[in-house]
Amino acid sequence: MINSHTKLRYQRLPAQQSIRVFEAAARHLNFTLAAEELAMTQSGISKQIKALESFLNTSLFIRKGQKIYLTDMGRLFYDRCVEALDCLQHAVDEIQGQTGQLRLQAPPTFACRWLIPRMEQLHNSLPKLSLHIETTWLRSIHDHIQAETNQLVIHACINYPFNNLHAELLRKESLFVMVSPSYMARHGDIDCAKDLVGKTLIHTRVDGHIHWEAWAKAMGEEALDTSKGYEFETLDMALSAAENGLGVLVCDLLFALNALRNGRLVIPFKMPIVTGLRYLLLRHLNSSYQPLQQNYRQWLQQQIHQDNQDMAEYLTELGFDNQDQRKGI
Repeated sequence: MINSHTKLRYQRLPAQQSIRVFEAAARHLNFTLAAEELAMTQSGISKQIKALESFLNTSLFIRKGQKIYLTDMGRLFYDRCVEALDCLQHAVDEIQGQTGQLRLQAPPTFACRWLIPRMEQLHNSLPKLSLHIETTWLRSIHDHIQAETNQLVIHACINYPFNNLHAELLRKESLFVMVSPSYMARHGDIDCAKDLVGKTLIHTRVDGHIHWEAWAKAMGEEALDTSKGYEFETLDMALSAAENGLGVLVCDLLFALNALRNGRLVIPFKMPIVTGLRYLLLRHLNSSYQPLQQNYRQWLQQQIHQDNQDMAEYLTELGFDNQDQRKGI
C-alpha cells in the first residue's frame, strides 16, 4: 500500500479545473488573458474563481480600478498551487518520457562527428531531456557490454552474441576509400584500386586494420598490403589525418559526408559500396526509463533515416550506383 501524507486522502480538495484557472489568472493578474490561454470565456473564469473562493471561504483577489491583485491568502495559495502543478507535470513528463536524465555510451567518433553537431536539434525535439554522453575510447568490437538501467549503448561490432542486453540494429557502415586532394597532388592520382598499392594507408588501432582488410577482400585486391601505414586511436583522428593529407583512408560515408561535400576529402574513383560494421543500440528492457529511452530512440532512428537518404542522394549526384554493394565485414 502506498502511504499518503494525510489520512484523509485528499477528500477536501477543490476541482483540478479550478486550480488551473486560478493559476492562470494569478499568473497573468488578468482574467481576460487567462481565458484566452485556457480557451474559456471571461465569465467562465470568473465563475471558477468565485466557486474556488467559496470552497476556501476566503478572497483570493482584490480589484483596484481596472487591475486585480492577489490577497495574502491568494499569494499563499498561488505558491502552493504552482508547486503542486509543477510536481504533477514533472511526473507526467517522466511517465511519457519527456523529461529525465538519460546516459548514452557512444564511440568517440559517433559522439564527435554525428551526435554533437545534432545536439541543438535534439534539444529542440526533447527540450526536457538531460543527456549525458560517455565516450567508449578503448572499446573493441568484441567486448561484452555492461550498462545501467538508465543507459543506452551505441556499439559498433560485427554482431553482439551476448544476451544480457537487448540489441537493435541502427545501421550498417557504408565503406569507401577517401583521400584529400592535397595527398594526390603530392603522390599521384588514384584512378583505380590498383593505384592504392604503395600509398600510405590510415588505420584505427583498437580493432586493427579491419576496414582496409575488409575492403581489399571485397574488391579482390590481394596485392594491397593492408598491414602498413599510420595508426590512430579513433576514427575521428584517422579522418583528421586523411583530411590533412597524411594518407588514404577507408571510412564509413556517414562520418565523412561533410568533409566530402566541402572538398577536404574525395572518393577518388568509382567503386561499389562495401558494407562494414553494424551499429547496434543496446539497452535493458522493461526498465523504469523505458518511456524516456523510447523517445530518444525514435529521434535517433529519424535522424539516421534522414542521413541514409542524404547519403543515397549524394552518391547518386556523384554517379554511384546505390544498389552496387559488396559484403565487407
